[in-house]
Amino acid sequence: MSMTVVEIPVRWGDMDAYGHINNVQIVRLMEEARVIVFGLPSGTGTLDETSPQPHIDLLSGVDDGVMTLIADHTVKYRRQLPYRGTPIRVEVGVAKVKGASVEIYYRFYDDDAVAVQATSTMVFVNQETGMPVRLTEQQRAALAEH
Repeated sequence: MSMTVVEIPVRWGDMDAYGHINNVQIVRLMEEARVIVFGLPSGTGTLDETSPQPHIDLLSGVDDGVMTLIADHTVKYRRQLPYRGTPIRVEVGVAKVKGASVEIYYRFYDDDAVAVQATSTMVFVNQETGMPVRLTEQQRAALAEH
């Protein structure tokens, strides 16, 4: 599995009373990493020439009537992730590609040790009908390398 490495800034408020990144904030950091790697879902923001380009161009060709949703998160805490005021290194990859969904894999590091392993299942859904929308050939081609 090919992984993309991103650095995610943490905020003072991400820390819990023990000086660690709070478990609830891990899911927010997963979202930040996912947006950096795959880009903004259709209809959720304005992109222009100054916007960062996604590492894997999965979402730019999604039709306006298709929502990009998260159906599932799994988070496994391997060790504590202390707050340091410096960005956290996160590896992001594609674990599985199915008809209308993509399983995304994350590894959060504390120095060189894996602190958190997680997955998210991203699904594509027709906004009007609520029915799944199959990945396009363009999406499959972007994911084939990863």
